[in-house]
Amino acid sequence: MRSTVGLVLGALGVVCALIGLALINGISIEFPGIILGALGYYFCLPNGDRVSSRPGQILGIVAVVLSVVSIVLSGLAGPPQ
Repeated sequence: MRSTVGLVLGALGVVCALIGLALINGISIEFPGIILGALGYYFCLPNGDRVSSRPGQILGIVAVVLSVVSIVLSGLAGPPQ
């Protein structure tokens, strides 16, 4: 059950990160991407079943990395607000 919740949270984090990459006008959508990705990673930490928790951990890492890339690109694209 925990790995399913982690997968869903990681997927939501990736969606927020992709929206943040598409809309380069601020960093308000990237913070939920980072938070959801981190929660997805946390819920997928192995507690005995290592195989089913890997995809959730990968999704969490991807969500955080994409969100950080989106924040950096948004800082480079326009002047600070």
